[in-house]
Amino acid sequence: MSGAEQTASEARNRATARALLSRGQSFRVRALPSLEQIRRRISNIRSRWPNAVRTPEDRDRETLAMEMLRRVTEWDWSNITTQRVTSAAIAVFDDDRRSRLDLSPVREFYFTEIATREPGAFLDGMVGVYIESFTPGAEHTQNLAKALEDRSDELGARHLNLITALPELFRPEAVTYALASIMLEADDAYAHLKAIGLSSPHTTGLAKAAQKTFIERLAPDLINAEARRKLFNWLTPAKGPVLQAGAGPAVEALLAPWRDRNPSDATRNELSETIIAAWNDPRLYAGGIWSGFDKELRAVLLRWLTHQDMKFFCDMVTATQNSHMWPPRRDFWLKLYQDKLIDEAWVAFGSEARRYARQNLLRGDKTNMNHRFGLQLDRGGSTSLLIMRIGNKIVVDGCHSYKTHIFRADDTKAPKLYKSRYHCDDIMRASSNSKPHNSIPRWSQWVLQHV
Repeated sequence: MSGAEQTASEARNRATARALLSRGQSFRVRALPSLEQIRRRISNIRSRWPNAVRTPEDRDRETLAMEMLRRVTEWDWSNITTQRVTSAAIAVFDDDRRSRLDLSPVREFYFTEIATREPGAFLDGMVGVYIESFTPGAEHTQNLAKALEDRSDELGARHLNLITALPELFRPEAVTYALASIMLEADDAYAHLKAIGLSSPHTTGLAKAAQKTFIERLAPDLINAEARRKLFNWLTPAKGPVLQAGAGPAVEALLAPWRDRNPSDATRNELSETIIAAWNDPRLYAGGIWSGFDKELRAVLLRWLTHQDMKFFCDMVTATQNSHMWPPRRDFWLKLYQDKLIDEAWVAFGSEARRYARQNLLRGDKTNMNHRFGLQLDRGGSTSLLIMRIGNKIVVDGCHSYKTHIFRADDTKAPKLYKSRYHCDDIMRASSNSKPHNSIPRWSQWVLQHV
C-alpha cells in the first residue's frame, strides 16, 4: 500500500470512529442472570438425595463390618467403592458394634483415613456417620469428633453450612446443648434442622441427644398453647414423619402439667386427639410409646378419653334428637363421670351419627374414625351406643328409645369395650337386666341401684 493510500485509510477509520461516538451509544455491562433458579435446583437435589452415605439395612450390617475387618487385616482393597466403605462405617459405629474389641482395627482404620484421605465423598460421608452415631460421652463420638475437627475446613458445602449454623458440631460436650438452643429458638424445629443441613432430624444420634434437652427446657412452659405448638411441630411435623422412637418422654411432658388439675375442654380435646392420632389409642394398643409410659399420666389421658367419648355421644344425641327425655339422661351420665364413678367409656356410632361426628365433632383431619370409635351395625345404623364400665358392671345406653342394659363385667355375654363393631339388637337379646327411660327418676334410681 502506498503512503497516500495508507493515509486515506487512516482518515476513513477516524471518520468512522467519530460517527460512532457521535451517536451517543452507551457502554453496557452485561448483568449476571439470577442465581435463584440454580439455588432451587440445588435445594431440590439435596432434598431428593439428602445423604451421601447409603444407610445399610440392619440385617446387612454384621456382614459389612466383618468384610471391613477382613480387608483391613489383609489390606485387600480390590473391588470396593468409597460408598461401600462409608456405608460399612455406619455398621461399625452403630450401637451394637461401636465397642466390640474385634472391630478395634477397623475403627482405627477409619480414624487414620479421616486424617489422611483427600477431601471428598469419604470425608463428607464420615461426618454423616459421626452425626448418626453420636452418643454423649461415648469414646467413639469423642474420637470421630477430634479427627473430623482437624479436617473441618476441607468439608463439602453442605457440612460447611452446618458448621456455620452450629459451630459446636465437633465439640461433643457442647453440641447437644447448642443444638437444643437452636431448636428452642426456632418456630418449627424440624424444618429448621433440615434447613441447616440435618437431613433426617428425628433419626440421627445427635438430634436424639439434643431432643432430650429440648424437651426438658420446654417442659415448664407446656401449660401454654404456644409451647405445645412448638413441641408438636417437632413431634408431628407438617412435612415429615411423626416421631416414634423417643416420643414417650415428650408425650409424658405434654400430659405432666395436668397431673393434678383439669385443662379446658379445648385443651383436653387438642391434646387427646393429637396424641392418639399420632401414637394410637392406649386403650387399643399396648405397644409403641405406651409400653413403658408413666402409669399416672396414662391414667390422666384415659380419663380424658372417657370424658371425650361421653361428650361425643352426648353432643351427637343433643344435636340430632329433640326428645324432652334426653337432657336429664345426658346430665345424669355426665354427673356420674364428674363424681368419678365411670371408669371407662367407648362409643359405637351408627352410620348416620358417624357422619355427623366426622363433620361436626372432630377437629382437624388426622383422626382415623375407624380407630377412634366403634361402629353399630343393626337397625340400619340409626342407633348409637355408649358403652361404659362402672366398677364391675358394663352399662350400655343408646339413643332414641334404646333401653339401658347392665351386665356384670365377668358375664361372657357382656359386650367388651373398644371393639370395632357392635350389634345393638344382639346386646338387647343377651341382656337380662334392662330399663327404659320413660320415667327418668325411676330409671336413674334403677341405674344407681344396679351399679
